[in-house]
Amino acid sequence: MHSRYSELSTEDSGLTARGWEQTNILASWLATHEKIDVLVCAPQLRSRLTAQRIGQAIGRPVIVQPEMPHHPRSFAASRSGRFDAPTHYPPLHIDEQFEDQTVYEDFRQRMVAVLEALVDAHMGKRVAVVLDGNGVATALRIGLGAPAISIAVNHTSISELQWVAGRWCLLCTNRMEHMPQPALAQSGPSAEQATEADIQALQDELDQITQVYNRVLASSVNLNDQGRDQRLRHLLKFANLPTGQRILDVGTGNGRLALMLAEDGAREVVGIDISPAMLEVAEYLRASSMAPSAQRVNYRLASAQSLPFRSEGFDAAICRLVLHHTHHPDVIIRELFRLLRPGGVLILADLLATDDPVRRATQNTIEARRNPSHVTIYTAEQYRKMVVNGGFTIENDALAVFDREMEDWLSDLQCDPANRPIVREMIEAGLETDATGLKVRQQGGKLVFDQRLFYIKAVKK
Repeated sequence: MHSRYSELSTEDSGLTARGWEQTNILASWLATHEKIDVLVCAPQLRSRLTAQRIGQAIGRPVIVQPEMPHHPRSFAASRSGRFDAPTHYPPLHIDEQFEDQTVYEDFRQRMVAVLEALVDAHMGKRVAVVLDGNGVATALRIGLGAPAISIAVNHTSISELQWVAGRWCLLCTNRMEHMPQPALAQSGPSAEQATEADIQALQDELDQITQVYNRVLASSVNLNDQGRDQRLRHLLKFANLPTGQRILDVGTGNGRLALMLAEDGAREVVGIDISPAMLEVAEYLRASSMAPSAQRVNYRLASAQSLPFRSEGFDAAICRLVLHHTHHPDVIIRELFRLLRPGGVLILADLLATDDPVRRATQNTIEARRNPSHVTIYTAEQYRKMVVNGGFTIENDALAVFDREMEDWLSDLQCDPANRPIVREMIEAGLETDATGLKVRQQGGKLVFDQRLFYIKAVKK
């Protein structure tokens, strides 16, 4: 992130879209190919996010080592200030990584102290340490007893040292067989075939969502969309959450809602999304923000159906425009119930369907043409039922209606050009008879329609 957006002042920014993808692949591979007893990481945000995803995959807690040194200068930067290809670090010498030999010596000595402490504390166990390029190269030099050797380190590569007969032995460096992600093995018929089919259906659903939202990259996002911000503010006014809370933002997208929650006084906000590209947009917004509250926001790559957090760890959860993407919204509601403490608040906001079945079918067709990851719109009664069945008590609900200009709405998700005229014709058909239930009208030569959202505020008693 720092390499791609070097104009930003922050020294501790998160992962790029590619970084999230590689981290996800690495975590999945480690879970099936390596036995890890202890998981440790450096304090930088990039290292913490990587380690958290690995910990989720292998079922181990992450130990953040605050004493772990790091050098602010990118290991990928050369003297000319240019950067190597995003998949590889150049094999720099020490004097190219550190301007001053005394700076490097201090870095090395601190790394020695931390590694020795880890070995003493976990002798006989396999310890995985998540570090940046400088840290990995320095740790290898320490183990090899070769302080001046040049070492090239690939992103998400694995290097391994083993303590054998009183000395370090290098087993591997730049181990990369986990990249790219291997194809899933095809399994034959079994007694669990139905369950496997359900798992595959969910994976297909998530893959479709990821594919759609990965198209929305930082270059195409309007960072000053006042209409979007007004809609988010409208939801926050309804939510009326107290300050000082730890809040989960489900389907965080570009992260703007998470930043607003922090601005309004949240103690911590964690935004989750399954689109690496959207998380990159979110991290760019966070890293470029001048507000101190942005430091209380962080993002994770995760699906709403399986969240990598302990039970009862959040005071509130906001789930906005997520449920219409899934065939099983009840799974997400149950997961949010698990994560909220007793008395915790769920804020739900999603597209509202008309009660008329014919118009509802038309609305679903329009949404699916615009967004291939759309599944179905639910009615107010269906939302209420799924929330109550999930264990919550509804305190309040409300209808929110926003004017949406059709062309802007289509451009929000870079709608497929082939589908634009089809959607346009379907919406125009509602001008005369309101066949769509969207109350389509002409305003200033543009097509405008009602986007209806349903809000629910519920409590875990």
